[in-house]
Amino acid sequence: MNLKVACAMLASALMSGSVFAVTVSPTALTVASGGSATIKVSGVSGTLSVINSAPTVVIVSKSDSTTYKVAGVVAGKAEIGFKDSKTTAKVTVTVAAPAAAVLTGRLLASNCFQCHGTGGSGGFEKLAGQSATEIYGELKKFASGAEDPTGIMAAHAMGFTDAQLNAIAAYFSSIR
Repeated sequence: MNLKVACAMLASALMSGSVFAVTVSPTALTVASGGSATIKVSGVSGTLSVINSAPTVVIVSKSDSTTYKVAGVVAGKAEIGFKDSKTTAKVTVTVAAPAAAVLTGRLLASNCFQCHGTGGSGGFEKLAGQSATEIYGELKKFASGAEDPTGIMAAHAMGFTDAQLNAIAAYFSSIR
């Protein structure tokens, strides 16, 4: 193949977008409620947006320019789309919640019962049935010190790991 033909083929590929196509690895994964996994993204053309079909089931956060963390909140399925200016790549996520995970969430959440009620439905703020994503997000704000860093919620949240905060959020969202 001569140089002129090779350049024409490359130009054609670039124009059609076939050289740059966002890809993800893996394309399917299973995580436990309260657990997490990573997704690698490559071949991004332009700005990348992330579309989460079920934010109450999984939380997606960017770790670095090519890695995203998927945290399982409650049992269920979600599809995460990674869309750039040319294509969309999808990852199917299944979140499994074994009985032990629910028990662990309840045990950890017992620390919250004094202020929020035994069933999460009394006291200062009702937590029962709220979105696990919202509860987890609030707990993360307290744990990082971004919200009321000297308050009682920060003192409690800072004592838990990320997986434990996910388990607490999953527990409160699972009760009605």
